Amino acid sequence: MNELPEDKSITVYRCGPLVDLCRGPHIPNTSFVKAFACLKASSSYWRGKVDRESLKRVYGISFPDSRRLTEYKHFLEEAKKRDHQILGKAHELFFFHELGPGSCFFLPRGARIYNKLMDFMRQQYRDRGYQEVLSPNIYNMQLWETSGHVANYKENMFVFESQKQEFGLKPMNCPGHCLMFANRVRSYRGEFLPNFCILSVLSERAKGPLAELVRCSE
Repeated sequence: MNELPEDKSITVYRCGPLVDLCRGPHIPNTSFVKAFACLKASSSYWRGKVDRESLKRVYGISFPDSRRLTEYKHFLEEAKKRDHQILGKAHELFFFHELGPGSCFFLPRGARIYNKLMDFMRQQYRDRGYQEVLSPNIYNMQLWETSGHVANYKENMFVFESQKQEFGLKPMNCPGHCLMFANRVRSYRGEFLPNFCILSVLSERAKGPLAELVRCSE
């Protein structure tokens, strides 16, 4: 609790003898739960930091009646059949390797689908008047200090030193676009730059949270 910001409200919810320090809300009592199922359990680090203790996280869901719960379970079973992790291997679309953790290897079939999606996205942007731009993958840490990433996100960045300077691989495109905007003098009346880019961003993530294409490092 001492690590929470001083200007933020702290909420506590009570359900019988249980007093829970959380964002909430909670139901008044368990009589509101008519149908319940425990979906899965996993481990997570306290406050998302790998150097903190590991906690057990239990996922569950409830519905007002058993019919809706049955329908939801059926939906989950159907979704599993279409899981991208299963389809990717079965159709030889892509794979992941421990020597490139969190980064996807697209095979020929997967690359064709990937490029089709990229072409579709580019056309959608162009139809709306946007122009494509490209930006670097590496920036001096001064930029990340200005953007606030050093103070709030540095532990999730790939940082390295070169020629006695510290650099970081970009976890987001926005700061680079700010440099593009500041590249020349612009009107005080305000100027909108309808630009877009489709580029890889890189974040250093613990092995646990990685989930193939759903949550990657790149």
